[in-house]
Amino acid sequence: MNKYLEPYVPMMDFLAAFLGKSTEIVLHDLTDWHCSVVAIRNGHISGREVGSPVTDLALQVLNEARYKDVPYISGYQSRARNGHVLKSATYFIHDNHGNIVGMMCLNTDCQNMVMARDLMTELIDAMNIPEETGEVTETFNVNVMDLIASNFEKVYPDVSVKPQELGQKEKLDIVAQLSEMGTFLMKGAVGYVAERLEVSVPTIYRYLNLVKK
Repeated sequence: MNKYLEPYVPMMDFLAAFLGKSTEIVLHDLTDWHCSVVAIRNGHISGREVGSPVTDLALQVLNEARYKDVPYISGYQSRARNGHVLKSATYFIHDNHGNIVGMMCLNTDCQNMVMARDLMTELIDAMNIPEETGEVTETFNVNVMDLIASNFEKVYPDVSVKPQELGQKEKLDIVAQLSEMGTFLMKGAVGYVAERLEVSVPTIYRYLNLVKK
C-alpha cells in the first residue's frame, strides 16, 4: 500500500461504523490499476475484495484529469453486480507533489429505500391521497370561533393591509365570500367579522342584504 494511503485506513473504520452495513468504503491505490483495492469495508455491497481492479469511472476520471479541478466528486449513481442502485462519492488522494496516488470511495446501497419509495407511491396512488400543494377544502377546528376565524383568514390573508385601507367594495367582497362559505350561519360570526373589518354590526347586516340581492 502506498504510504500516502495508510492514514486513511482508520478513517475507513470510522466511516463504516457510523454509516452502517449499507455503505461500502473502498481505498484504491492507483499505482497498480490491476489490483487497486488495498482496503475495503462492507465489500458485500459490490462483491469486491482486496486485490480487485480499478473501476471504469476511475479510469475516466484519470483520463480526464478531473481530480486536478476538484478534491472530490459526490452524489453520482453507480450500480452493483446484483443490480442494486448505489449512491456514490469519491475523494481524491494526492502525494506531496500534487500527483494523484489514490481514491477513497463510498457506495451506499439505496435499494431498500427505492423499494420503500415505490411501495409508498403505490399506496398513495391507490388511496388517492391529495398532494400537500393541493387546495385545502376542509380545516378542523376545536370550536366555532376558531372556525369563523379560519374562514376569515382564508378570504383576508394579507394581514399587511389594514381594514381602514379597504374600500367598501373590498369589504363587501369579503362578506360575500364569507357568506358563500356559510360563515354567517354560526352564532357570533357577524360580530367577529364586524370587529375584524372595523365596521359596525349593522354595516355587516347591510352588506349581507346587498349580497343576497
